[in-house]
Amino acid sequence: MNESLVTIRVSKETKERMKKTEVNWSEELRRVIEERLAQKDRKKGREELDQLLASVRPGFDTTVAIKEDRRSG
Repeated sequence: MNESLVTIRVSKETKERMKKTEVNWSEELRRVIEERLAQKDRKKGREELDQLLASVRPGFDTTVAIKEDRRSG
């Protein structure tokens, strides 16, 4: 897998608290980052869909458009 290193800074107190747990912090942070990116992707997709729907003329009949598309090839 092609990976990159990402470094974060936390307070000394936070670091000490992290050491006292049995959490795999690298894995936990990777998971949280992936979840956040997925949220952003979904939000972007919804915004694009909203823009597309807003651009459709009122009264637009998809059935007619599909029939016309099928006739044209």
